[in-house]
Amino acid sequence: MARTVKMTETKALVNYDEELAKQAAAAAEQEKNVGGGSFFSTRAGVLSVDGQSLPGNEMAVLIVDGILENVYYAGKFDPDELESPTCFAFGRDEADMAPHLVVQQNGTAQHATCKGCPKNEFGSSDTGKGKACGNRRRLALLPAGAFDKKTDEYTPILDPAHYANTEMRYLKVPPTSISAYAAYVKQLAGGLKRPPHGVFTRISLSPHPKKQFEVKFEALMPVPSEVLGAIMARNKLEMTQIEFPYQVAAEGAVKKAPPKTTGRKFTR
Repeated sequence: MARTVKMTETKALVNYDEELAKQAAAAAEQEKNVGGGSFFSTRAGVLSVDGQSLPGNEMAVLIVDGILENVYYAGKFDPDELESPTCFAFGRDEADMAPHLVVQQNGTAQHATCKGCPKNEFGSSDTGKGKACGNRRRLALLPAGAFDKKTDEYTPILDPAHYANTEMRYLKVPPTSISAYAAYVKQLAGGLKRPPHGVFTRISLSPHPKKQFEVKFEALMPVPSEVLGAIMARNKLEMTQIEFPYQVAAEGAVKKAPPKTTGRKFTR
């Protein structure tokens, strides 16, 4: 006769659960800076995502968060080679920025800190009087509506679930457009008393005689109260995630992760 085995929860099993929970938290902490993100492209002055250019070279977005990003490429730029920086750093205060831990571990840090780094000085670029290290902004964006093709009228997305769950996309504001973004942030703070994540924004690319192109920022409307709670929560979460590093290969080659294709598309 088959023997019946009664499964009971023991104290030992409970202790295992507690230990596994601790180990899970430790594993998550270890991997918190490993990941990637889908970036918009501004190559040749064309705003695109996943290889598709955006109608009107513009988009309506919510700027969920933004950080300073310094990036240095040891070699010349090759449009056919998806190469990431040799050295890079992120931060919210220029004075405190230093090469990312990934860069330090890879042995490609150009200096102990960004301040005082020879590559971060004007005149260090191989061409012109600029810096060899590009000072940029990394912006975390969510789609926030669409424009009517004929009237240019803006229709916002007002679904809290959209701002809570939609995949984040990222945009690098080039050095030549940092002043435009800084002016926009100051305008919002002074006029509307709001940070970028408190306003729906039009981001567009326009030709420029000296810079090839420039990134422009325009306030569309303040974020209404019905979606502000979801956005505030998303901003708080994104502040812990936006500094994800570039992926560094063992031999020192740095490659960007391939773009993701999920999530709601940005449309005009």
